Parts: sequence; structure tokens; C-alpha cells
Amino acid sequence: MKIKSLFTRNLPLLLGALCVGYFGFHATWGDRGLLATESLEARTATRAAHLAMLAQEQAALQRRVQLMSGPAVDADILDEQVRRVLGWTLPEDIVILEKD
Repeated sequence: MKIKSLFTRNLPLLLGALCVGYFGFHATWGDRGLLATESLEARTATRAAHLAMLAQEQAALQRRVQLMSGPAVDADILDEQVRRVLGWTLPEDIVILEKD
């Protein structure tokens, strides 16, 4: 009888401790827990930096496209493209060959 009354008296305390342990474990190590949140924040920061770099590249490419389009094409861009495509050089140019 004493064991039964001891068990029934401590049952709410035991259930409460189990609930706290269960939710505490999942709040720390679960899919949406503190450790997962830190990992997601680190990935977000890395991807934000990569996105900023891509935005800079896009802006540079858009600027080059603007210089090559329209009624007045930029002479320097045109000269650069002609030299790259046709392989032309001036006598004072220094050519550096790269292995592919």
C-alpha cells in the first residue's frame, strides 16, 4: 500500500519531469532547436555574402551590356571584344598565353 501511495503521489512530478526533459531535448537538438537555428543562421550569412557577390557581378555585366548596346557603342569595349574574338594585337602589346 505504501508503494502504491508513493507512486501516485509522485506521478505528477515524474510526468512533469519527463515533459520538461522531452521538450528541453527537442528545443536544443531538435529539427527546429537552438543548434539547428545556429546552423541555419550560418548558412544564411554565407549565402547572403554569395548573393551580394553575384549582384556585383550582375551589375558589372549589365554595365558592359549597356556600353555595347544602343546607337553609340563604346570604342574601348568594341576594341576589347574584337581583339579577344579575332586574336589581334598591336605591336606594343604584351601577350601572355595561358594553358587551357
